[in-house]
Amino acid sequence: MRAGQFMIVAIAAAALSCGGSSSGITNPPAPANGVNIIVQDFKFSPAVDTIKVGTTVQWVNDGPSEHSTTSDAGIWNSGGLTPPAGTGGYSAAAAQTFQHTFNQTGTFTYHCMFHPPSSYPTFVGTIVVTN
Repeated sequence: MRAGQFMIVAIAAAALSCGGSSSGITNPPAPANGVNIIVQDFKFSPAVDTIKVGTTVQWVNDGPSEHSTTSDAGIWNSGGLTPPAGTGGYSAAAAQTFQHTFNQTGTFTYHCMFHPPSSYPTFVGTIVVTN
């Protein structure tokens, strides 16, 4: 292996260790003017995200179980987001996503309706919306 090839391999390995999907599925890109939150292994990642007014958040189920994103205040409820099936490239039919655009400032907490905080106290998330 030449030095240039080693550098490419090292960069690719570092990129995967810093946020690549562990399911083998390539997650969809974040929406325009938006961010992704990954749902996996009974956690939201990131668990706390600070965004600007008008930003769209897209939750992507990248875990082995059905999950949801459910506002504690009843503002949104994704319903069940099925997990990805198989490996390879992302397919909209294989894993579900949910999007919500935040149009006002505030702190918005949420959880998974299938795995409530009473049983999974760390499976919660917070969106902080600023101007």
